[in-house]
Amino acid sequence: MNNSSRLTLVGGVAALVSVLPLLVLTQDWDWLLPAALAIALVTATGYLGRLLRIPGGLEALVQIAVLTWWLGLLIAADLAWMGVFPSTAWPERFELVFREGAETINIMPSPVPVTDGVLIFLVGGAGVVALLIDMFSASLKRTVLTGAPIAACYAVTAAVEGGNIGWWWFIAPAVAYLAMLLTESRARVAAWGRVAAPSGPRGVQDLPGVDALARNGRRVGAFALIAAVTIPAAAPALSDGFVQGRGSGGGGGDGRTIRTDNPILDLQRNLNRPDNVDVLRYRASDDAPHYIRTVTLDSFDGDVWQTSDRPVPESQRVNEGLPDPPGMDLDDPPEIEFDFEITDNYSSRWLPLAYPAQEIEIAGDWRYDNDTLDVVSTDDDVLGTEYTAVSLDVTVDAETLRNADEPDSDLSDATELPDDLPPIVTELAEEVTRDRDTDFGRAAALQEWFRGPEFTYDTSTQPGTSAGAVADFLNDRTGYCEQFAATMAIMARHLGIPARVAVGFTPGTYEGNDTWLVRSHDSHAWPELYFDGVGWVRFEPTPAGRTGTAPSWTVQPVERTPSDNSPVPDSTATAAPNEDPETPIGGRDFEGGVGSTGDGASRWPWVVAAAVLGAAILALVPTGLARLRSWRRWARAGDDPADVAAAAWAQFRETVRDAGLSWDDAATPRSAGRSVAAGAGLWDESREMLDHLVSVVERSRYSRSAEPVAGLRADTAMLCRTIMRSRPLRRQVRAFLWPSSLRDGWASLSRKASSGLDRIDTAGDRTRAYFDRRLRTALRR
Repeated sequence: MNNSSRLTLVGGVAALVSVLPLLVLTQDWDWLLPAALAIALVTATGYLGRLLRIPGGLEALVQIAVLTWWLGLLIAADLAWMGVFPSTAWPERFELVFREGAETINIMPSPVPVTDGVLIFLVGGAGVVALLIDMFSASLKRTVLTGAPIAACYAVTAAVEGGNIGWWWFIAPAVAYLAMLLTESRARVAAWGRVAAPSGPRGVQDLPGVDALARNGRRVGAFALIAAVTIPAAAPALSDGFVQGRGSGGGGGDGRTIRTDNPILDLQRNLNRPDNVDVLRYRASDDAPHYIRTVTLDSFDGDVWQTSDRPVPESQRVNEGLPDPPGMDLDDPPEIEFDFEITDNYSSRWLPLAYPAQEIEIAGDWRYDNDTLDVVSTDDDVLGTEYTAVSLDVTVDAETLRNADEPDSDLSDATELPDDLPPIVTELAEEVTRDRDTDFGRAAALQEWFRGPEFTYDTSTQPGTSAGAVADFLNDRTGYCEQFAATMAIMARHLGIPARVAVGFTPGTYEGNDTWLVRSHDSHAWPELYFDGVGWVRFEPTPAGRTGTAPSWTVQPVERTPSDNSPVPDSTATAAPNEDPETPIGGRDFEGGVGSTGDGASRWPWVVAAAVLGAAILALVPTGLARLRSWRRWARAGDDPADVAAAAWAQFRETVRDAGLSWDDAATPRSAGRSVAAGAGLWDESREMLDHLVSVVERSRYSRSAEPVAGLRADTAMLCRTIMRSRPLRRQVRAFLWPSSLRDGWASLSRKASSGLDRIDTAGDRTRAYFDRRLRTALRR
């Protein structure tokens, strides 16, 4: 096999390997076979084009034509002429399938079902990756550029999963890229001819692939790959990277950035992030906690809650003020002033605000939606932005909501539902509210039911708000805020109550100085229901263990007749058993993160203490390992006089080296002893102990039989302490932190690892040489 064909073959395998991370995004893996065939067709076409000396540009066009033909057979074989050749009906089929695939990818959470539309993206993407790899490596001779297409599928998967992708999916593309570079290097080295000197076992000495330079290249690549995987795992603060981590929704920047381009899909990822990153800080003039809303999802098509079409012309810029909240008819509600500070960890084109905002001061082109008062920008990003806002403090009570009139007919869009809702959704909605005769009563009953003991809050459940996912949630009774909010909104719509889903954050953690800190784990979703005269009202179906007590205005008042001596149920009956009914939702005891640390300064002593303790433990590890090695040496020596003498001499040698004194392994014990005595300045008793040790070692080495020496271990330990105490403090500290015994162990391990790598490097060549010798022997016979 020549170098060109070898590079083409490795490129095809690299293309196939590089698409493997996409398996994370699909419900089944059946698409992998047609993708592999697409890669094979594209690669083979490129190879044949080079054999026929077709110009590079024309070669790429032929590869695109072959890939298009293969995609056509996959999705439009029924329209093919004679079952094989393209027909004029293919373009229309391509357009329809492409649109279907784009819509599925846009609205469906991963893993997605592999429809024809998704298949064309997967197989077409694999073919394009193969085409780019083949073009860069074989046609343009720029193999280093293949890193981009090889990493593309991993990058897409990591972006969709928000970093929530196992580290092992990174290994395959990385190894594929290293293989491409090594194959090209082999071709370049081989172009210089055979090596002049033997560098391998007999029979393989003239192969350039086993040259020392090639071995070092493989080792550097292997260690770089290992480091790329292990370092982020050992130091997760660097980034979420490609180590499992459950990461952010959308990724970006340093790997810590979270996004809300598709809020309902990113919600669970943000709740399950391993690092609870800071999102924003806000200060409110009333010194109270507030739910922070980013976007309202007011359209449900049976598959997902999403934003409706919202025109935001220039006339709706926020710097000119926002309109009154839809449906609100309250007398001069008080205003609350907010100061927001968005961190560099949060990226979004939706502006976090407390509903309903009336005034906003912010740089950039930000515009509001009339129906939801959501604020959005098509050009700017909220990342790292500071702004102020004024929102209304809407105070209502349950009685006001109960007496609300029927909603206007222009809110019919807010009650729309698909015709094929699962029966369990509609039946349970009617069953739970059968004894209530007002919209508020039915809404309060739904909230109380969801917050009851039948339901469990669990962020590890499968995400999704489709009609099927809602049915599964009602059967399993386990989910997180996304399912609670979406299901209550769907049930409310079925009962004729206008409803939508809001996505944002719970109030966060109180930091002191009237400031609240919101983190990614505070991500939340809740339903908003419409009541005439009040407008859109927040309800809280998510259990109390996550959200605290329910809003007071959403709890059905309980009446008691004078003759009824039974206790009146608490108006916050849905609260957790240990919760204070008087504590408002999001208050100082809110589970979203307010602790008893006040302004947070009291945490620092613990942080400092933990850092000091960690440093002390790390400092003790080397000397601890050295002592363990010494203990094992003496334990192995047992009662054998020669082994005991050898153990004593080994301990003495390590101490001398730790002390920074010269040591010659080739010197005799007596010569070494004189050198150490002079260097350490040993006299009197310490010199006698050294002479005694030297004589014991000489007898163990040179006499016919060694005699046991009582107290040799204790004498050696005392001699070693005397030597170390004679040295400067910096030398003693260095010996404590990095003993020579560990240096020896590391050197030994390195030699063994190098020897093992040498064996691996030459394994194939030695195997071929072995079979060559066997074959020649057999032929001679």
